[in-house]
Amino acid sequence: MKIAPLFAALVLPLAAHPDPRHTLEEINSHLAQTPEDQELLRQKAQVYLSTGNPGEAAAIFLALQKLGPDEPANLLLDARVALAKDERESSAAKARALVARHARFDRGWKFLAQAEESVGRRDAALAAMLRYLEISAHPEPGEVLTCAGWLQGRGATGDLETAVAVLDGGLAKAGCLSGLHHKAIEIELGLGHYDSALRRIDALAARFRPSVDLSLKRADILEKAERFKEAADACDSALALMDALPATRKRSDAFQQQFAAMAKRKAANLEKPGS
Repeated sequence: MKIAPLFAALVLPLAAHPDPRHTLEEINSHLAQTPEDQELLRQKAQVYLSTGNPGEAAAIFLALQKLGPDEPANLLLDARVALAKDERESSAAKARALVARHARFDRGWKFLAQAEESVGRRDAALAAMLRYLEISAHPEPGEVLTCAGWLQGRGATGDLETAVAVLDGGLAKAGCLSGLHHKAIEIELGLGHYDSALRRIDALAARFRPSVDLSLKRADILEKAERFKEAADACDSALALMDALPATRKRSDAFQQQFAAMAKRKAANLEKPGS
């Protein structure tokens, strides 16, 4: 089973440099002055992991184990080394032990999600990701989307509502990100939460300014809600935004076709019952 692509970038921060050999030279230069610097040793181990040398990284962990036997970052390195050696069950066990001892160590929970996913335990991976997102101050948008996607895919009772809550949590921590809002809109349409989806369109328009795409998405939502007069109004907004474009852009066949299709969609909504 392949490891989920999201987790491929779970690495310790390194000095930016295109050549790992040069990075090792820089780290070794600093270690010559401070040989027991645990952060430097972990960075060195990560270079070895990134270049496919888990044995070298394992040797460094043994040194770290003596310097900081209960340091969570060292225990995380041990779990990473095991996964790099394709010892997946061992890696997951080490990660579980890590978070049991250091429950607020967010990187431990994120790695546990990776390790559980690597052995096909999606439910356990999902539980770990939910915990990670709960305690992490700055989760990556991709992590939030992955967790929401896992919940959406599982589809157990309450999972869709939890997925929306996860996305809203990501928005609260990261700000108004269109990808998170659009994913939430997708899920909320399936739940019939049309007003909430419309509020997201309002938030996106306020943050990024009104656009044809947002007007079309508003029309999509209103049509699903069978609010056809409002859907026609959304189409009209899209038409107005298109008409305000420079004349050079409006000459293209693609523009003319889109404009005609939008006018037809507006008219169709006005003809529907209740409009």
